[in-house]
Amino acid sequence: MTVRVLLFTRYPRPGSAKTRLGAAVGMGRAAALQTAFIRDDLAMLENLEARVRVCCEPSTPLQAYRDLFGERFEYAAQRGDDLGERMLGALHDALGQGEDRAVLIGSDLPDLPAGQVQAAFTALRSAALCLGPAPDGGFHLLGLSAPMPPGVFADVAWGGPHVLARTLDNCRRLGLEPALLEPWPDVDTPADLAAYARRNRDAHTRTMACIREFNLVPEAWKS
Repeated sequence: MTVRVLLFTRYPRPGSAKTRLGAAVGMGRAAALQTAFIRDDLAMLENLEARVRVCCEPSTPLQAYRDLFGERFEYAAQRGDDLGERMLGALHDALGQGEDRAVLIGSDLPDLPAGQVQAAFTALRSAALCLGPAPDGGFHLLGLSAPMPPGVFADVAWGGPHVLARTLDNCRRLGLEPALLEPWPDVDTPADLAAYARRNRDAHTRTMACIREFNLVPEAWKS
């Protein structure tokens, strides 16, 4: 069986990347953090036996992403009117290209364990859909082994606190039984960044190097 992992992201440009973090630490530092997040995501995914495709927000040319993150990954532009359409489109494209399973993660998961992605691969052997909950009410991972109807994301208010709950309601209405993985936090706010730094204070990751370089959330990792 073949598996593809999709990393969904926008280009880490100051002023458009991680703006909630940027409001606290500065937009340039927020963009540097997002670059580190993506590099850590990609390093984790490279250790898996799966093909990796970076799904890019299309206002920036794909070559800019290649120049920043390297030629060893596949790159494709996101398509669709909202986040739900873009995610389903990317996953359906992967399945339509012969993959048995496709798993999508965001670019704000710098310490997502490889085991979480592997758990999605396993869940998709018996489930058509799997979701990885996030503590903020959304989900950090979406996986498919079969195409989904557009209604799976009907009336989902993206970025709000009820994304997962609404998606699960839609699944019940459509007769779908998604597999649920263990929750994992993303990094969107200064509090999230501090929690990340506490979890990884002794880690030698690109994200921790960036946190140390800029002396961000020192209370979480200095002692």
